Amino acid sequence: APFGARDKGRFACDSLAETTMAKFWRFLLLSPAAVAQQCVELLIIGDYGTRNHNQAAVAQGLAKLAGERQPQAVAAIGDNIYPDGAAFNPYTITRWWGDVYMPHAELQRPWHVITGNHDWWTDALYERAYTGCAANQEKGGHWQLPHFWYKKSYTAKGLTVDAFYIDTQIWKGSPIVDSKLGPGAREEQKQWLFSGLAESTADWRIVLGHHPVYSAGNHGVTEVLLSELDPKLRELGVPVYFAGHDHSKQVIYWEGMSYVISGSGGATARARSNQYPEGSLMHYFPDNGFVGLSVCNKQKATVTIYSSGGDVQATWKVRNAQKQTQRGAVKPQPRLQSKTAVYKAAACHEVQLKSVEKWCSADGCKVLADSSGSCADFCGEQTLRCSRAWAQPEEEQDCTEGALLPCDVKVTNSSLICECAATTATFLP
Repeated sequence: APFGARDKGRFACDSLAETTMAKFWRFLLLSPAAVAQQCVELLIIGDYGTRNHNQAAVAQGLAKLAGERQPQAVAAIGDNIYPDGAAFNPYTITRWWGDVYMPHAELQRPWHVITGNHDWWTDALYERAYTGCAANQEKGGHWQLPHFWYKKSYTAKGLTVDAFYIDTQIWKGSPIVDSKLGPGAREEQKQWLFSGLAESTADWRIVLGHHPVYSAGNHGVTEVLLSELDPKLRELGVPVYFAGHDHSKQVIYWEGMSYVISGSGGATARARSNQYPEGSLMHYFPDNGFVGLSVCNKQKATVTIYSSGGDVQATWKVRNAQKQTQRGAVKPQPRLQSKTAVYKAAACHEVQLKSVEKWCSADGCKVLADSSGSCADFCGEQTLRCSRAWAQPEEEQDCTEGALLPCDVKVTNSSLICECAATTATFLP
């Protein structure tokens, strides 16, 4: 079993004992096959847990569409609660997920959840454990995060769709992930995904994660996913990859692959990076909303972009792909629309930094940190020291230096640039 299947405890979450009849009705409610479906329908929402009126407004639009489309599930693709995930308290999930979405009867269906970077700013094990909490179970058990990576199979009228939910923060790497799951989780997830895609016999294979491969939004390219994930998706017959992280709705199409971003379930868009292949951006909407997927046959599927109120803004046809019988030649990286350099991950004084949003120098030591702490904390937890720190306005999040800060100052947003240096040994006489 993958690491996520191992029992790490339920913390303050006590499982609710169910009667046999309650289990029966709960099975009927949660099973995607409980109601005859003509198409596999999913609603996909990311970056939604903002605790404000934007989140509540999108919840109403999501409920409207759920009532109309009757999706088998809502795919919740990370940054479920801002700014720090569950923050060591299961009640945080009840308040900012359960109390927001579950009052809508149309949304009382399976929510297939994965975590994002903000969920890992504290211990994301609390979000996984919430699946078994009494607070979740007694209201139908709709929050479903069984593991940090898992597969869900959906069927409709003889059609099968295998959806692989992955944790891209684990893929990217972070010190807190290592401390909670061990250093082997990243490789374990990768091998699970690649093996599962290779073995799948479903009519469609799709993958959902939090971080994008390409993006027009300010976060831009996720370098490690571009180099490690994207080639395998193409090889293994995955025609579409869903992500969030950038707070907008996008469709990027490049050489047979559709990249769909649904990251505006509550969060608002910042400046654009335009880090996508030239000519590949098909749709871009910076307002709040979500995305729908409808799969009705083996050849084509439809992606629909919705406003916060549930109105259609655009549609996009996805053509199915076939697994390649043999791996093709490595293709050169496409020319990006952006004129901004994309630095590749590099070791800083022989240390591969983790919890990095963007590398800002070729030597790997100056980075945009994906952290809620100070630069002293960021560098220190990775056996280095902070040499300089800068803050940026929250709407920027790129490698442009803002105000110079003392290394030990914490900021309230993730726009923190840190420059790490080797520790200086002290020799006693």
